[in-house]
Amino acid sequence: MKRNILYGILYILIIGLAACTDDLIDGEDEFVPKGESSLMATVEFKPLAAALTGKAKTAGNTIKSIENLCVLLYDLEGKLIERRLLASGQFSVQNENREGINIAESSTPRAVFKLTIPYGRYYIYVAANMGDLGSYAEKIQTIEGLKSISFDWQNKVAENNQMFGHFTEEDEIHDEAPVLTVNKKNMRLHAWIRRAASKVTVAYDGTNLEEGVFIYIKSVQIRDIPARCFLGQKNTPVKTDELIREGERITYADPKNQPYDETWPVRVTKGKPKHGSDHSETADALFFYENMQGEGKSKRQDANEKGVIAYPNGNQEGADGYKDNKPYGTYIEVRAYYRSINEKRLGNGDIVYRFMLGKDTDKDYDAERNHHYKLTLKFNHFANDVDWHIDYEEEIPSIQVPEPYYISYLYNHSMLLPVKVNGGPHEVTELSAKIDTNAWAPYNAPRFDYWRNMDPEVTSSAPLNQWNGFLSLRRTTQTILEESKVTSNEMYYKNTNRGERVYKEVTTGVYGSDTEDGRYYVVKEPEENTVTYRLPMYTRAKQMIVKTGYTGNNPYVAYQRKAVVTFTATLSNGKKIVKPATVMQVRRVVNPKGIWRKHDNKRPFHVVLKRLPMENATEFQTFTSEGAWKAYIVRGDKQTITLAKDTVKGSTGTPIDFQIYFNGCDEHESRCAVIRVEYHNYSCYHLIFARQGYAPLALIENGRKWHSFNMRTATREAEAPTEEGSLFKFGNWEQPIDATNNKNDKPIWIDVSESDFKDHKDTPFLIAGTDTTCLWSEITSKNHFGSFSDPTVNGKKVSVATYKDYNDLWDSDDIEQGFGVLYGDEATETLSKIEEVYGYQYNTNPKFGMRGVFVYNKSETSKEYGGRNVFFPLGASGYGHRKDGKNENGKVAVLRYASGRSAPFPTPDDKPLFYDLYMRPGAIYWLKQKENNGREGNAIGWDFNYFTFDFNLISSSNIFNNNESVNTSDACFIRCVE
Repeated sequence: MKRNILYGILYILIIGLAACTDDLIDGEDEFVPKGESSLMATVEFKPLAAALTGKAKTAGNTIKSIENLCVLLYDLEGKLIERRLLASGQFSVQNENREGINIAESSTPRAVFKLTIPYGRYYIYVAANMGDLGSYAEKIQTIEGLKSISFDWQNKVAENNQMFGHFTEEDEIHDEAPVLTVNKKNMRLHAWIRRAASKVTVAYDGTNLEEGVFIYIKSVQIRDIPARCFLGQKNTPVKTDELIREGERITYADPKNQPYDETWPVRVTKGKPKHGSDHSETADALFFYENMQGEGKSKRQDANEKGVIAYPNGNQEGADGYKDNKPYGTYIEVRAYYRSINEKRLGNGDIVYRFMLGKDTDKDYDAERNHHYKLTLKFNHFANDVDWHIDYEEEIPSIQVPEPYYISYLYNHSMLLPVKVNGGPHEVTELSAKIDTNAWAPYNAPRFDYWRNMDPEVTSSAPLNQWNGFLSLRRTTQTILEESKVTSNEMYYKNTNRGERVYKEVTTGVYGSDTEDGRYYVVKEPEENTVTYRLPMYTRAKQMIVKTGYTGNNPYVAYQRKAVVTFTATLSNGKKIVKPATVMQVRRVVNPKGIWRKHDNKRPFHVVLKRLPMENATEFQTFTSEGAWKAYIVRGDKQTITLAKDTVKGSTGTPIDFQIYFNGCDEHESRCAVIRVEYHNYSCYHLIFARQGYAPLALIENGRKWHSFNMRTATREAEAPTEEGSLFKFGNWEQPIDATNNKNDKPIWIDVSESDFKDHKDTPFLIAGTDTTCLWSEITSKNHFGSFSDPTVNGKKVSVATYKDYNDLWDSDDIEQGFGVLYGDEATETLSKIEEVYGYQYNTNPKFGMRGVFVYNKSETSKEYGGRNVFFPLGASGYGHRKDGKNENGKVAVLRYASGRSAPFPTPDDKPLFYDLYMRPGAIYWLKQKENNGREGNAIGWDFNYFTFDFNLISSSNIFNNNESVNTSDACFIRCVE
């Protein structure tokens, strides 16, 4: 059974039309001689009065023209004497500015013409846009007959442009036509004419909503409008067949073509509360004929003022309270989709808001002609409180789960999923969960080239293989699952029961253990047989099996990943309720990931989280939080690096936007902090690594101090942490390949294919620190038995980092990695264009960013080491590695991260994330020398895989063409320690 939620309007802007009547001028001479008078007549629009301040939508100024005029003269007995038609060209029209507190138009047309009539005493009326009224010849013989002329509503709104009024002497205003004495040669008369139609505009305001509540407005429509209208009499339909059931409609979006997400055109949230019409004269409006239904009972849903719904069945046709007991009244209907992820009141479903038109929000049901009704629908709290004129039905029994709910893109992170079980007449005895689908692949990526053969979402024959997905129902702690077999992931997943869990407790309390499977929370609600759970969900290890690339961290910067969890609630009568729920792993956020400042640089940085809209986009876009968000320093130094407040907060539907401040430190020290951003209702995390000072820094106790910059030459480091430094062949300090050589082989590096990687055998490479160029073949290297000598930097002897230096970090339980963009000293804000976000080089704009890997200490207990971080750049190209020629099909000196691939994997069923590894970003850093006694033999470099998050050794066979021969090595980066 689908929910149907009926709302009225809580708040409507009201500006009443004040009717004003002047007395006749005293002493009027009523003597009527013989002769004719030349009348100068002015006919003006009565400006639309401001009232309550598909088929189609209509511009607000549609009915605003005078095409023809018919002037009718009646004697004192109300009988027609004469009618005159004034067609276009027989009168002049100009716009006249209008002023006053009760008008809704700044200008309306004024028609001026001359008319010669005999002296006499008359009632004079005027009709506009109705021709000569010849088809109403019988009716117009009397004033009452004229006023009783009726006309039908036309589907083309502009054709409903009938207008009517009466003449008075100039400067006089009368509600009814006065007797006019025409007894002078020249007289001036004036008529205000009113449209038979009115219009309504609708705006929406969610200022008072709770966090985590979303209203997706689908359409607004005017309904039960009069099918016909009288020209001059009050129009009051008294039968259903005198109404048109469906009037005009404004459609904002169709759920068949548009998902209920942040792209919905009119989505109302607390953070972005105001949408819809601006109530201007030209704003899209809904038009209708006058419908005067008089005073009635209160429109408020709690009309009895007892805080409860007065008419529980008031949304059912024929029931007491339906249409507020005004069956022939005109009303506005707003259709929307309602979604609450707030654990205090979960819910989602279609929703309908209705409001009976009139001049107030209580008992007036007169939708008068020539008015502009300005409705503002204000949402309150959970948008389903009693003062909202609501009727809400929830399926009973049922399971309510936010759809969808989000989890962090980061590995080994968690969120609490709110689940509400309403057992109806029966008690809830147990709840269980099972992961049905669990993706490794991107979701909804139709134009992205990946290995679709193993994605069951798009290939029906593909196996589900939930064990390769990102989601776990039980706590995860390991960063790397050290299994060697491709098939071992399934065994681990099943043996540790990652995909199933039973929650046996149904009374209020906290259950489970954070050191084991994870705690869950239960609240027995006051309403009978209702239990609300908060259930932990987890992202899995960074590397589940290194050789396959499967990861709990979303590798995609532009796409989410999807899992479906099925919940089954058991009731005391043995019945089971089943509800599938979607958990989306959000896109990987990399911009920004780190902000660094030198010791005396106090320049703040304006953080705005941005993401790529698709894999091959050229610009990052700001996104909004699907629920409340906050940012705070979770580790490290909270005095040197600060935010505007201890915790910066933002509302549902707003961008993640805040400032980081730097207070400076001593030249010979470095201060670090990790800022945690929690967004999407606090269910997703993003970490930003901040640092002040570039002094060498140890990340772990007894570890060597890591320098902050890559090497540019044998004696000189890069000048900024965002600078990639030079590429070196193994053991050769004398011929560093300058960073300016390392540019992609086409200007904008998107839509990459294998042919985009060019042969650079004949490219002259600038040698860093010199004006000399060398061909690749002229740059020498040692074989893998050699080593790098210890360089002297700034007068101090240092060492190229060794296998032990890197492996100590790999082996430490306190060390993790973050992957993303670092901004340096000159940068002041998050950038958008990919060439700026990724493209820092020492000879370009110093505000540009750099992709890379942050290695950081995650400890929340160590005051000395917690939050410390070191950054390893990938290079402006995204490829911190130039290949000698191995596996390159004859090409030499190719700028590419991947050591073993130069084309897509042909059939990567066991490792689909490696399908396009040949073009993925990453970097390789040399070790000082080869290490034979490590986890694998012949380790000679350290691998930073930006896509599959590998932080691991790499053997010499991967970065030498022939590891026992000289002059066959690849070129890689170097980082030193002391």
